[in-house]
Amino acid sequence: MELTGQNSLDHYLGGGIKEVVGWLSLTSAEFIAHLARFQTNIGITGDTCEIGIHHGKLFLILANVTSGNERAVAVDIFSDQHKNVDQSGYGDRQIFEGHLRKFAPHSAVDIVQESSLDLTNSDFAKRKFRMFSVDGGHTSEITQNDLALAQTCAIPGSIVVLDDILNSHWLGVIEGTARYFIASGGLVPFAISPNKLYLTTSDDFAKRYADELKRAFKDAISKEPVEFFGSQLVVFGERPSQWHVPPAELELARARHELTTIRNTISWRITAPLRWVRSAF
Repeated sequence: MELTGQNSLDHYLGGGIKEVVGWLSLTSAEFIAHLARFQTNIGITGDTCEIGIHHGKLFLILANVTSGNERAVAVDIFSDQHKNVDQSGYGDRQIFEGHLRKFAPHSAVDIVQESSLDLTNSDFAKRKFRMFSVDGGHTSEITQNDLALAQTCAIPGSIVVLDDILNSHWLGVIEGTARYFIASGGLVPFAISPNKLYLTTSDDFAKRYADELKRAFKDAISKEPVEFFGSQLVVFGERPSQWHVPPAELELARARHELTTIRNTISWRITAPLRWVRSAF
């Protein structure tokens, strides 16, 4: 039986997500899916978008929550790695499109192979989205640009999800976030979950979304309220159900990550023709 809509999302979260290489807490994946469903329940509809795809681990959630005339937009430089100034990830379009066919076959998806820095003054900035994931370049300049772009493309009640907000390896993210708010950024933070910051378009929506997360995920509340750039937000940790991951799953995830890292190196790509000739013989 072909999976569509809600069933497709549940199927992906229930197991498919573990097959996709990437860096996304299962708790945060549940939060994003829940918030997108909650938007639909309260009458907020529209397209979804992510900047920074890698293999599509998070984007497949955004694709599967769309329905009707809604579209999901994937933005990544993919093979244009000369634009990857901080080496924060390597999006593989072929692998990504394979995951789309397997895990979101019903979804209407637009793929934009561009740097987000080139989208600010383009027709793309005229598009509107109800959910927007920012996970592209991790420099302060790109983070500030992408938050401002997400704000430009937001409709009332839009949710913006920012990656690596507290990751000490990518301090450009917190610096770019600070620059965004200093420059009178209008998005309102309302929650933090593992490796993700959630923002929306007004204080009223911030309270509404925070209250919904507290209701649905009270077992993951770590601390509240916490002041963050003039707003009060809720800090969530991993859900207890995610604390004990089977060792075999951890080892498999580690092996997949190492293999992806090797395949993304320049030497691996340069020697690909030689390996093909050798295997042919």
